[in-house]
Amino acid sequence: MRIRIEHPCVYLGPDGTKTDCLLIDEARVVAVGEQAKLGPVDRTERPEGRCVMPGLIDSHIHLWGLGLRAGSVSLRAAKSTQEVYGRLAGARPVGGWVLGTDWDQNNWSDGRELSREVLDDLFPATPVSLRRIDGHACWVNSEALRRAAISDSWTPPPGGEAWRVGGKPTGQLNGCLVDEGMKPIEAVMPPVTEVDDLATYLETARLLRSFGITGAHKAWMPMDRLKMLERLRDSNELGLRLHLLFDCNDPTLQMLLDRGPWSDDWISARGIKFFADGAMGSRGAALLDDYKDVEHSGLVVETPETMNRDIPRYAALGWQVAVHAIGDRGAQNVLDAFEKISAADRFKTRPRLEHAQMLDDRNLDRFEELGVIASLQPIHLFSDAAWIEEALSPEQLRRLFRWKDLAAGTRLSGGSDFPIEDPNPWHGISVAMTRKHAGGQVFHVEQCLSRHEALSLYTTDAAFAGFAENHVGRLDTGFFADFCVLDTDPFLATPDEIWDTKCLATFLAGRAT
Repeated sequence: MRIRIEHPCVYLGPDGTKTDCLLIDEARVVAVGEQAKLGPVDRTERPEGRCVMPGLIDSHIHLWGLGLRAGSVSLRAAKSTQEVYGRLAGARPVGGWVLGTDWDQNNWSDGRELSREVLDDLFPATPVSLRRIDGHACWVNSEALRRAAISDSWTPPPGGEAWRVGGKPTGQLNGCLVDEGMKPIEAVMPPVTEVDDLATYLETARLLRSFGITGAHKAWMPMDRLKMLERLRDSNELGLRLHLLFDCNDPTLQMLLDRGPWSDDWISARGIKFFADGAMGSRGAALLDDYKDVEHSGLVVETPETMNRDIPRYAALGWQVAVHAIGDRGAQNVLDAFEKISAADRFKTRPRLEHAQMLDDRNLDRFEELGVIASLQPIHLFSDAAWIEEALSPEQLRRLFRWKDLAAGTRLSGGSDFPIEDPNPWHGISVAMTRKHAGGQVFHVEQCLSRHEALSLYTTDAAFAGFAENHVGRLDTGFFADFCVLDTDPFLATPDEIWDTKCLATFLAGRAT
């Protein structure tokens, strides 16, 4: 079917080049401008809105998982421990457990920790697991600890931590388990079914399209859900173009390796995901120096020895390797492993450092030297910079969110890290341009990105990070006709106006969604 799109302001890409007409045939743009006005068509569309632009791509998102399941209690934006307890009161179990998500102790005005004893009083015989907003910690009660065979004398595995009452190195557990320390709890919790994950995926895809997003990179993909996505693709219900980064520790990963990297018009299965460290909020990000407020430097989740061995091996097999690293020591460990990949394999596989949140000067320069993509989530600054001075020294703060420094010689890409953060890409673009955080202040204004750089994060840069730069991210001839219609012109609007941008319609491969 041949469709003509007519609008006085159609942006072809993040550079601001525009036209007034597109011709689409079989889901791809076949002509632009005057050439698009020639010849017969089956239908003409005249979208109503301020402008049309390429569909956006979220290059780091969790389309399901991280505690997302029906019946969980949302603890997002709770301002105190008492508010957390209030939301939990009367909660109904899910599969025999009381589940909560998205608590963040940095927002608690009373300065207290959650109490295992209070959770025991609320739920004396029902296990409780409350997952932190970043997914890197959970708070549990005594019944959950009992089911996981965790006693006060328990030693967490490498890469894990168990917080104790009063912050002491030994003694009674307060119920907070970090990173690998969560594994025994996860092992005894009721499993999430494919029906649950399918419902969550479809709702997340709908939400993303409502913002003008037409593509997403799933940042941690379990092998057992690949067939679910393939069925959605085959029934024309996938609703997003996906680039998948598979869990490096999946017990069935060899099946993927045997198949080899592959992609089609809808699904790209050519990435493998590692975790080098934890998260800043739970003090699990691995730092070169100790945190200011606790006497340790974070957690190493995947050991350097493992990454040095496996990452070059996967790259040699043609796999893109993406590694979560938030702290500066975590980033250094990842870059050390990437350096062991041959230059030819790095060029072919485009290794990615996910978050690139904290970098010292020496390791910042290595991105360009090694050809590593820095996968950023600007919205993290909006949340974290409001409290981060409590955790880090002035020198450590200088190493945070070095976007402009990276942009000078590094290929970037942009995402949200939803559901940890706000999935609205216009909020991320606005923050990238202003570096304004939730407290209303600006964090290191010299690291702001330009309008072009900020828009590129979610279009051409994200397309490149997913090996799709010849198919999506622009509306040139030969590209998929994935676009959105906006009530605001992001090439003319102020950053505050961009924050308030509304998507009026999203078109995916020529079909309104």
